[in-house]
Amino acid sequence: MKKKVGNKDIKTLLQSIRLEKFLKNTDFENLAVERYPVCYIKNATWDYPMFHMYFITNMLDNIVYCLANKKRPIIQFENSQKINLWEQFLEQPYTLQKKETTKEYECEELDAALNWPINPKKEEIKDYAKLYKSFVKLNQKTKEYFDNEYNNIIKDKRVLGVLCRGTDYTANKPKGHPVQPPIKDVISLVEKKLLDLKCEWIYLATEEKKIAEQFERAFPKKILINKRKYFDEFHEIRNKQGEEARISWVHFDRENDNYYKSLEYFSSINLLSKCTALIAGNCGGSRTALYLNDNKYEYSYLFDLGIY
Repeated sequence: MKKKVGNKDIKTLLQSIRLEKFLKNTDFENLAVERYPVCYIKNATWDYPMFHMYFITNMLDNIVYCLANKKRPIIQFENSQKINLWEQFLEQPYTLQKKETTKEYECEELDAALNWPINPKKEEIKDYAKLYKSFVKLNQKTKEYFDNEYNNIIKDKRVLGVLCRGTDYTANKPKGHPVQPPIKDVISLVEKKLLDLKCEWIYLATEEKKIAEQFERAFPKKILINKRKYFDEFHEIRNKQGEEARISWVHFDRENDNYYKSLEYFSSINLLSKCTALIAGNCGGSRTALYLNDNKYEYSYLFDLGIY
């Protein structure tokens, strides 16, 4: 007996299929939007205390929805701290004219979204990479910071990029998210692929100092890292606060801490995307690196261990 699907579920499914088809068939770089009415994006799925990769995909869903409905998106979402997280690091997808002559709209809350794959294949990476290339464009301040880290850390080197999540991801095991691999399994694969790919260096993206120390012991004098703070204090917070604890609850004694935590994290994902190859646990950051890289890695591997 077939399970009944409500009208709303059917409508949502059809909208998602329509958005996916629009994504696949649209050349965003050459889309003529000058006469599209402006549509302000003011809603998001979460409050987002900090900028991270799920925020990017959330806003890209809104952008595609607007364009599929022939509207020109401008992101005005602000979190509870009244911060436009998009403008912290990125340019607006489109500019406002000096004198807008078209009607203006506010983007409705989305029932449907793009079907972001958990284990993206090459063709899916190609499709979603179009979105990143067209709309995830660094503002000048962020670009200068990222360029400086790239030039000082991995430029002109053969580097195997590695991402290992810890803290709230491996401690809380969020339902429906990919299972993260044991560190020993990542190290074992990295040992093999360093030789196969003739990479002399490892760029390691992780938020835990103890993970970084494991890699430094396994690969002495081969580990590259960007400027960042580690979040091992999370485990103390979780012991006191319980399973609701999040990595965003860890704070460092510096002005604009959330901004710098986000900047350092975003820069680490950018660096991963520019490595020779990638080995990573499957998470929002590693999938973002795949999309930013746009199938240019000589080798890429995301551990597929099911979901929590």
